Amino acid sequence: MKIYYSLWKFTENRFSEPIFYDYSFPVRFPNVVFPSKSLKDAKEKIQKVNRKIETIDRFDSSFPKIVRRILV
Repeated sequence: MKIYYSLWKFTENRFSEPIFYDYSFPVRFPNVVFPSKSLKDAKEKIQKVNRKIETIDRFDSSFPKIVRRILV
């Protein structure tokens, strides 16, 4: 398993493409860090999250639960 991170794009209300995370900087909410087998798998996970959260606000109480459920 490798660790990836994705940054929250405020203007688009979605996560960016996942990038390999090397632990060289802290990642804070609403950005996410998650395990994945490969970059392809990481992209699929982020696409699922983006499809699921298209209509909700990142401050909605269900936002972290939805993201966690898909990424783990």
